[in-house]
Amino acid sequence: MSEMYTIHVDGNQLRFEPRQDGVLEDVLAQGSHLGGYDAVSRMGDPGLLHCAVFRRGEGHGGFFAIHDQDGLLFTAVAESNLAYALAQGFFGGMVSEARYGADIFENMDDPDEC
Repeated sequence: MSEMYTIHVDGNQLRFEPRQDGVLEDVLAQGSHLGGYDAVSRMGDPGLLHCAVFRRGEGHGGFFAIHDQDGLLFTAVAESNLAYALAQGFFGGMVSEARYGADIFENMDDPDEC
């Protein structure tokens, strides 16, 4: 069982609140597709940290499933379009920074070219 959160917008900040959602948890555990949601994109590096983005087909919001190389870490559900849009930027930055940081440390043994 992985962690699950609801994303709330608080001013210009995102707030993550623990969430219980047995249906979503079961679907994700089986690796199935959740009805009513469309896969939009995957951001990041599947070998390090990546985010699968799903948009509610009808209605507002969507959810984000964050994985590392070992599997699902957590899921965050946005109930509004504002939370969904802001969370895309948040998780896009998160996975980009993880890749950037890994690149720096993976290349520490290479001498800088001057």
